[in-house]
Amino acid sequence: MRKLFTQLLGAFRQFLKQRDNLLMLVPCEDGEVALFLKALRDLDRESSGDLFLLFADDFQAPDTFVNNIAQAVQKECELTNEATGQAVAKLPPLPADFLDSANRPAARLEAGLSYAHHLIEPRRGQHFLWGMGPGKIGNPTNYLELLAQLPPNPEIRPWMRGARIVARVPADFQLESSPLAAARRVQVKPFTIPPHAQEEELLAATDDPNVPVADRMQAEVQLGYLDCAHSRFDKAIERFLKALAFFQWAGISVMEGLVICGLGDIARRQGNWKEAQHWYACAVVPAAKSGNPILMSTIVQHLATVAFQEKRFHDAEERYGELVTLKRAMIDEEGLTEALDWQGLSQEELQAYDRAIVSWEEAALICKAFEMKHRLAPVLTHLRRGYEALEMREELQAFDTEWNS
Repeated sequence: MRKLFTQLLGAFRQFLKQRDNLLMLVPCEDGEVALFLKALRDLDRESSGDLFLLFADDFQAPDTFVNNIAQAVQKECELTNEATGQAVAKLPPLPADFLDSANRPAARLEAGLSYAHHLIEPRRGQHFLWGMGPGKIGNPTNYLELLAQLPPNPEIRPWMRGARIVARVPADFQLESSPLAAARRVQVKPFTIPPHAQEEELLAATDDPNVPVADRMQAEVQLGYLDCAHSRFDKAIERFLKALAFFQWAGISVMEGLVICGLGDIARRQGNWKEAQHWYACAVVPAAKSGNPILMSTIVQHLATVAFQEKRFHDAEERYGELVTLKRAMIDEEGLTEALDWQGLSQEELQAYDRAIVSWEEAALICKAFEMKHRLAPVLTHLRRGYEALEMREELQAFDTEWNS
C-alpha cells in the first residue's frame, strides 16, 4: 500500500513539473479516492511555491458539482482575506461568471480556472493545480463530458499557462471510448490497489532485517488484525503474542494496549465472552498509561458490549456512562450518540426507564443538531418506547408534535 501510494505521489509530482500536458485523468475505485486526495495534499505541502485547489464533492450533475466548487472557493477566499493583515494585499473578488449559477457549468469551471491563473506568476515557474476527486460519480457520462471541455480545442487559452488539472475518473475509464478521445494534452494514470497489496507489503516488512524492530512488530500487529478479520485466529494469536512481548519489553504502552485489545477481539469473535472480558480489562492499564483517548474509548466500548451480551446490565450501564464521558471529551458527536443510545438500552433492561429517557432525549437532540438522520430514527423508536413504558402521555403528545413534523 505504501509503495503504491509513493508511486502515485511520484506521478503527481512529475505531472506538476512537466510542460506537455494540461489534464491528468486517474481511473480508480471509490474506495481509493481518499489516497488519491491524500497524495495531492502531500504534494501541496511540499510545493510551497505553487497553488493547490482541491475538491472532493460527489458528482451527480454538472451544475451542482460546479456550484459546490464555486462555493468552496468563495469560502476559502473569504477565510484567507480575513486571516491576512492590513499590510498584505487581499485576494481579488471572484468573477461573476464563476459564481452565477445561470451560466453553463463548463463556462463557470473555466472562469474558476482563469481566476486561479491570475493568482500565480507562470513566468517565474509557478503553477496552480486544480484537483477534483469526487468520492462517487453518479453520472459518468455527464462528468466526462464536463472534463472534455477543459483541454485545448484546439487553441491554448490564456489560463492554461501554468495550469495543471488532476481529475479522478471511474475505474473502468477508457480514453479511446470516452468524450475525451480526441482531446489534446491529456494523460491517463490508473491507480489500482490489488486485493492483497496491504497484506503483502506488511509481510515483506516483517521479514526485512533492514526494517527497525519496532516497525516490524507494528506490521505483525496489523497482520494480526487482518488474520482476525479473516478468522485465522491461531495465526493472529501467534502474531499478537510475539508483538506483545516486544512492546512490553520496550515500554510502548499504546501498542501494548492495542495488542491486548486484539486478543480480546479474537475471543469475542469466537463467542468466548469471559475471555474477551479478561483481555479488555487487561488492556485498560496500558491504554490509560498511554493517554490515548481513541484506544481507551475503544476498550471501554468493548467492555460495555461484553457486559451487555452477558446480561450484566448494571456493568453495561456504567461502562456506557464512561464511554459517554470519553466521547464528550473527544468531541465525537456520532460516537456520543451511539454511547447514549446503548446506555439507554442498558437502563431499559434494568427497567430504569426514567434514566433511559434522559439518555435517549440527549441522543435525539444531538442527532437533530448535527443532522445525523441515520442515527435519529432508532433513537426516536427507543424514546417513544420509554415514554409509553412510564405512561408519559403529555410527553408522548409533545413528542409526536415535534418529531413527526
